[in-house]
Amino acid sequence: MKKIEELKNAVNQLEVDVAALKDAEQAVKNWQYGDLHRQDGSSAQDARHERMGREAHERVSQASQKVCLQKTLIAKLTNEI
Repeated sequence: MKKIEELKNAVNQLEVDVAALKDAEQAVKNWQYGDLHRQDGSSAQDARHERMGREAHERVSQASQKVCLQKTLIAKLTNEI
């Protein structure tokens, strides 16, 4: 019974992680769109813009890793049941 509860919790967490990944991917798309349509700015504005892009890409990477780890956990728990 404990393994089934762990599996349910893992599946619920996967849903949360997938939603976070989708949000992060949308942030990158928004940044890319803004990057294509932005006008020249000051060097400080350019630096902020680039930092935002790096942070958005990093969020995607981290969220993707969480999803992958959660899928691995679910596979492991499924095999144990």
